[in-house]
Amino acid sequence: MSSERHQTNTDPSDGSPATVDAVLEHARRAFALKKYEQAVELYATALEMQTKTYDEDAPEMADLYFSYGKALLENAISQASVLGKEPEPGAAEDETPTQSNGKGPFLSFSGDDDEGDGTLDLLAQSGKEEEQSEEEGDEGEPEDDFNAAWDVFELARSIYDKGKDHGDEIKLKLADTYIALGDVSLETEKFDQAITDYSAGLALKTELLPISSRQIAEAHYKLSIVLDLTSGRLSDAIAHVEKALNSVSTRISEVRDGLDGKLVPLPTAQSKEQDRKGKGRADSIVLVPGELVQNMTRSQMEAELRELESLRGDLAAKVEELKTAPSEPTDSAPALVAKALDDELNVRSITVPGQPPIVHDLTSMVKKKKKPVDTEGTPKRKADDDNKDIPLKKAKLGDEAS
Repeated sequence: MSSERHQTNTDPSDGSPATVDAVLEHARRAFALKKYEQAVELYATALEMQTKTYDEDAPEMADLYFSYGKALLENAISQASVLGKEPEPGAAEDETPTQSNGKGPFLSFSGDDDEGDGTLDLLAQSGKEEEQSEEEGDEGEPEDDFNAAWDVFELARSIYDKGKDHGDEIKLKLADTYIALGDVSLETEKFDQAITDYSAGLALKTELLPISSRQIAEAHYKLSIVLDLTSGRLSDAIAHVEKALNSVSTRISEVRDGLDGKLVPLPTAQSKEQDRKGKGRADSIVLVPGELVQNMTRSQMEAELRELESLRGDLAAKVEELKTAPSEPTDSAPALVAKALDDELNVRSITVPGQPPIVHDLTSMVKKKKKPVDTEGTPKRKADDDNKDIPLKKAKLGDEAS
């Protein structure tokens, strides 16, 4: 690790020699200021420097890969927005904020974001430079960044997965990476893959964090979004929004207890060790210090309580919205289209015992242009009708309620 710190390059701010740490500091600052393109370049520089010390699949590379992936994803989302493409339902932006530290998800959940320590992919970066040299790949650049983000998140996931038995902190990072992969899939409308990755991330977070963690609420909500966009999964979407609501309600009770001075003191290092040697841990380990109410000042608790109350109202409205949504058709899309055509053309078949069915020839009747076939019964979920607000990841739930 010490050799890593002494790797030098040029400081992007003044041209003086820089260490990996110095470049990473600039990258984090650019990311925090939402200068995502600059953050991508800086993380790429840091990654290039770090690969001179470590192999590409070394454990020391995982955090940098993750941070680089976050920068690529946010840059792709902002570029897609500039190009007039509506951001998909659950983007990385929506994936972290909540208290003072956060970027701001569709519902401001929690400060689990960590500014994305990082993920950088030199190949992805060079690909990005090629794009800029190309004449104008308006839509190509965001797509390439989405693909690059997926690749570096996969690198991080692979490394974290190999080291998950080394501690819960690595497991939580693995969970964050699965959620980030889900964000990429949601942005690129690969809903089945998003469901798989969000579910994997949620399972790990549920194992590691208390139900009151805002990360748990956020993971349930993101999963509900992609389920709502998937035909036949409305009931599952409702279940996960309700779980997100329950998580937020539990957090509210916890914060209120903190304000009333009823919180149990944090366990000491000695008591934790005894728990491990005894029955094992009875409760999930809280690995996010910023979420501990015991560490918050009264003003911080009051501010979070106001925020949580608003969030709970948004989630409750979302539950009602989904519950009052029209029932999804049970027939397949082809079957519904065929039925609509039959009804429109008034086709009737006559069956005579022992003979094949006779279908009237309507050729002469279909010379005139017909009205467009009514496809109201199409099973495609109304991502553009009743729920057309749902895919907008930056919109607050309150705006989505009908």
